[in-house]
Amino acid sequence: MNPEALRDNLQVYLKLLGNECHIAGVVKSNAYGHGIVPISQMALQYGAKYLAINSLEEYLVLRKEFPNTILILMGDIPHLNERRHLLNDKDLWIVLSRVQQFEWLASLSPRPELHLKIDTGMGRLGHSGETFREIVADLAQKKIPIDGLATHLASTEDFTEHSYSMEQLRRFEDGVVTLNSFGYRNFKKHAASSASALLFPEARFDFVRIGIAMYGLWPSLETKLSLSLQGISMKLTPVLEWKTQIQHLQSLPEGSFIGYGSTFRTSYPSRIAVIPIGYYEGLDRKLSNNGYMLVKGQRARIVGRICMNMTMLDVTHIPDTQIGETVTIFGEDQGELISPDHHATWTNTINYEVVTRIHPGFPKEITNGKDQA
Repeated sequence: MNPEALRDNLQVYLKLLGNECHIAGVVKSNAYGHGIVPISQMALQYGAKYLAINSLEEYLVLRKEFPNTILILMGDIPHLNERRHLLNDKDLWIVLSRVQQFEWLASLSPRPELHLKIDTGMGRLGHSGETFREIVADLAQKKIPIDGLATHLASTEDFTEHSYSMEQLRRFEDGVVTLNSFGYRNFKKHAASSASALLFPEARFDFVRIGIAMYGLWPSLETKLSLSLQGISMKLTPVLEWKTQIQHLQSLPEGSFIGYGSTFRTSYPSRIAVIPIGYYEGLDRKLSNNGYMLVKGQRARIVGRICMNMTMLDVTHIPDTQIGETVTIFGEDQGELISPDHHATWTNTINYEVVTRIHPGFPKEITNGKDQA
């Protein structure tokens, strides 16, 4: 992992946001597969003011490492009432959807900040319309504080036409008016993630939640195109490279079958390399016979089915390949690049999933740009 890349990615946002809007670095799900503790350290060092997480378990890990950092818990917490005693923390901000959740946490001392989720069009957490208004009225009648209002934009990454995102922001502003009408005035507002923070100045409220872009990956091609249509050009640099080594080599004659199901058959005398990475370690099984890795700066085709703990590569065309040779699953090698976006295209998914599924047990090596290249 390259801390300089993460620094540069956050600088893109720091320059854009100015001094009034802060960054919450989103480090949920093991920091999108990058490692929650080291990435959190880097994010705080390079400009993130807060850290955003999904679960109580992530909160407990980070609170031990960062006792004074504001943590924003965005996911719904199962069995909240039975576990609320773990949340008496004034530097914890929790996003909630239901009145009962507010009641359970408002009595804690010290208590966390309580942020209300409004569903402006995602159809996931929170509520909308009259139900949202009734929740605010109920909380006001019970004199329960609302310290923040949050929403999530559903489709900014998927289109270059953003009328739905604009409608969501209008509904969010209506939510602000609703809170004001019941006497709530001084509360934090947050709505934007990586793509919407780049594209919509009107979505940059008290802070923005930066996830995928902090790791140097574009939210989508559409986000990049939308910026281009605005005449804006910016660079994001991937933080992570994933490498392994060749564990075994063998030469097989023409007509040999490779892997489970015998789905690949050599059409020429072939040199086959085996690496100790499979779907347990985080490779998508849809890469079977359908993707490449880098060996000595050249693409080596994946042959046969991805196994639970192994993958086979055709290195026939790469001279002098040896056991112990470095294999780049994604990253750069001698000017050739395979990225999580390549993996996403080959497997019909998104780069978020490609990196997030990497097994959390892998050791992480901190490098710099020169070392990494």
